[in-house]
Amino acid sequence: MNLKMSSQELIEFLTEKHLARIATVKPDGSPHVTPVWYLWKAPHLLIAIVSTSMKVQNIQQNPRVAITIDTESSPARGVIIEGTALIKNLPDHVEREICARYITSSDLENYLDYARSNFTSLLLEITARKIISWNYAKDPFLRTLS
Repeated sequence: MNLKMSSQELIEFLTEKHLARIATVKPDGSPHVTPVWYLWKAPHLLIAIVSTSMKVQNIQQNPRVAITIDTESSPARGVIIEGTALIKNLPDHVEREICARYITSSDLENYLDYARSNFTSLLLEITARKIISWNYAKDPFLRTLS
């Protein structure tokens, strides 16, 4: 049974508002996983991160990352993206676009002012090398569950 999302389903899913979890590799080889906001701009996943975060240190040592984005409701849908992260300066318009997905329009300017006053953010530009997706709504049995 093929539960994989079609190309169109994948694009639609990645443009919906979900929380992503990024896994980076610590210097000792162990994983470090944290929740992040993201923006899909094919073929890249864009993530704003605080410049002093462990993610930055880990990616400077090893740019390989994995990201999981999934739903909490059943039937579950999700994506795993394996790829390489490049650390860049975060343009204001990209920061705004990422934050606008998660912050209400009435709070966006206040949030951006707060963020820019309290920490420096960088951009992770993740190039997908492998994308795995699933949509359990395609499973005939799981569709019958409430």
